[in-house]
Amino acid sequence: MNKLSKYLSLIKFSFFQPKHGVELFQTYKQTNNDSKQTVLPHEYSTLEIEKCLKFIFPSLDIQKDDLLDQTKKLELELQSFLEKIKKFEFPSKQKPYPTDYSILESSRLFLYALCKIIKPKIIVETGVAYGLGTSYILQALYENKSGTLYSIDSEFRPWESESMIGSAIPDELKTHWKFVKGSSTEKLKDTLESVGKIDIFLHDSMHTYKNMIFEFESAWPHIKNNGFLLSDDILENNSFLEFYTHKNLKPILLSSLDQKHLFGILKKSER
Repeated sequence: MNKLSKYLSLIKFSFFQPKHGVELFQTYKQTNNDSKQTVLPHEYSTLEIEKCLKFIFPSLDIQKDDLLDQTKKLELELQSFLEKIKKFEFPSKQKPYPTDYSILESSRLFLYALCKIIKPKIIVETGVAYGLGTSYILQALYENKSGTLYSIDSEFRPWESESMIGSAIPDELKTHWKFVKGSSTEKLKDTLESVGKIDIFLHDSMHTYKNMIFEFESAWPHIKNNGFLLSDDILENNSFLEFYTHKNLKPILLSSLDQKHLFGILKKSER
């Protein structure tokens, strides 16, 4: 799909789907506003996954190679899925998201390790796409034989469809998964109210300042003591930095190989 065809498709879609047209306009507006924002540096050191887990769980010795071994079968299944859609053009119904759109390997491994260690009962995440990160959470819940992941996402572009949301997730892992269709603006507060206290909240939906601040502020009161607020792509804007600064919290920053992405971790503790 060339650029002109893409824009014409968006205009036609917005005309016949005015609700999604509004969402598209809001996304554009928020992204444009963020582009004018000066992104401030974090004053905390970034940590690789092993040091990150050691910092949170000092009594445990967790090696990245062990995590890779434990999730090897899952990773092969996910890579097989990505290989199947590789032949399709982006954006299209068969490939609605870029193949590099998903959460990075280090963050996926962290999610798996965290869920294996704390054995959460309730997790809420926003943003699924193909479901690579979601699969790592569900793999841990499957091995734990307990816990439920509530995932909020929707399709609001003409080449997106509900059937492709979470399409990479292996079927056997879906027994611990509840999909909530809709944007986080529409569904997050109601979902949080319905499930009560949660162990983990993960932001991985629209990475705009306004949306991220909304999600952090909505989720924080529902997180249990010693629970976690997690966010992918915290370098997109100042929302995560402002949130933990305002709350007087010390973040843990999980680094990536390219140093262009940061995964933010906040642990909720009693004062």
